[in-house]
Amino acid sequence: MIKLIFTALFLGFLSGRLFFSPQSVPMLDSVLTVMLAIMVFCSGADIGSSRSLVKQFLKPKMLGLVTSVLVVTNLGSLLGGVLCGMAAGLAAYDSLLVSSGLGWYSLSSILLSTTAGTEMGTMAFISNSLRELLTLLLVPLLAHWARWSCVVLGGATTMDSTMPVILKCLGRPAAILGFLNGFLLTCEVPVLIPFLLSL
Repeated sequence: MIKLIFTALFLGFLSGRLFFSPQSVPMLDSVLTVMLAIMVFCSGADIGSSRSLVKQFLKPKMLGLVTSVLVVTNLGSLLGGVLCGMAAGLAAYDSLLVSSGLGWYSLSSILLSTTAGTEMGTMAFISNSLRELLTLLLVPLLAHWARWSCVVLGGATTMDSTMPVILKCLGRPAAILGFLNGFLLTCEVPVLIPFLLSL
């Protein structure tokens, strides 16, 4: 899996350098959206085919696990973002704003660009995009040692773009947990960022 991801990334980079111009970006965005929809559909169909597994996630014990993962993802993302930002010379508040995207790079970059400035929006886009990329690369490597912990890596992306790699490397239970976690984080981000901006 990791070889396939690296190969696809390298071939995409090479194709972009040799064959595509900036005018191709809208077309590539459309292709990306369609391919993402197909990936998520296939992953959802795989998860949905195991009805007994889905029912297990409605039990109190599993709902407690979902809540725990959500809390850990929030704390790890925000605290880790603040510490990394401060180590890079950013103010703690700016680092907190950048990390509050929780992996959702498109929305966080737009919200921060319009309210906190283009520089903040750009940092949010880059840091949250890197989080998604690192999740795709690290999950296959860490799957054997930290199965449930890997779900936290992708943040909000575990309900869409990083769900297929979680399903492939960690199995259906982790993919369901990732979907629920990603969905809740996606609902949280539009509230969290404006709240932090109001402080």
